[in-house]
Amino acid sequence: MHTERAASPGLSKDIPRKGSVVHSRGLISIIVSDLETHPGLPRLLQSISRQSNGQDRLEIIVAGNGSHHSSAPLLWKAITDIDNIRLENMQDSTNPAMARNAAAKLAKGDLLLFLRPDYRLDPKYMTTALSVFSDHPETDIMYTDYICLAHKKSSTPHPNMVQLPDFRDDLLQIQNFLGPAVLLTRNAWESTCGFRDNTIYRDWDLWIQAALAGNRFYHVNYPLASCEHTKTSFRERAEDGRCKAMIVINNQSFFHMHTVRWALSYLRGDAWATAYSFMTIPGPMDVTRMMHDSITKQMGTNIMADKAIRQFDLAVRHTKAVL
Repeated sequence: MHTERAASPGLSKDIPRKGSVVHSRGLISIIVSDLETHPGLPRLLQSISRQSNGQDRLEIIVAGNGSHHSSAPLLWKAITDIDNIRLENMQDSTNPAMARNAAAKLAKGDLLLFLRPDYRLDPKYMTTALSVFSDHPETDIMYTDYICLAHKKSSTPHPNMVQLPDFRDDLLQIQNFLGPAVLLTRNAWESTCGFRDNTIYRDWDLWIQAALAGNRFYHVNYPLASCEHTKTSFRERAEDGRCKAMIVINNQSFFHMHTVRWALSYLRGDAWATAYSFMTIPGPMDVTRMMHDSITKQMGTNIMADKAIRQFDLAVRHTKAVL
């Protein structure tokens, strides 16, 4: 287990603001965005009910859009044996980012855990989390290794354990490596702007915001969560470049100036700025290569280089034939 990055001064956890929800110290608010009534929600709730410790310190908020049956909260209470669980219906036009932000405002806990219905928690998740924040009070955000569950129709249906690295800014500049079930303090949440709706990589954007605010990340070297491996949709592939560029624009001071230039150029539609690898933001050297390759093609020097290579190969073969 490791911690990284110095913590920044936060807001007081116990001073209620006028007209705001009073937060309870030690209470963990689990927020589940279920706008499309995912069939995996009952299994997530089951995994919460099987926690070895901490059920009496949990609050569960399910953010829906009116499609849940009115008896759903009663069913959820029966599954979890937790009375502090409720449904918060959002407007039909609400997207996942807006739903999470609205639910966070209504949450009473000073620890926030944003989950998807296809996530699962290990029985020791809450025990470990309470221990981490008790033994390491400087921690702002906790993330753990996890198990990736293969899709039922996958050719390789075996689960895969994903071991995550210790936190570093330069890793987060490239990819979102934190995984599912990331637990953060109320102070860390309030140091950010919340989830933004101008990128589908909303979690990645939030962790970058938190890193910029100086929050300290704690890595648990044990798989305490699991998630289903979902097939990438055509829309996600098509919007990958734009959504990565928006992350860079949203958090320009976190990235190298070359990466910021790439993001601006990509959004403008400049020919040299490509989307790069899927779910990976190009670093400064990658951007330099993009520009070099584009200029080379414009000058036609790539054609001359290819011609020179072919001529060299022909000369070598001719020499061997003569010998």
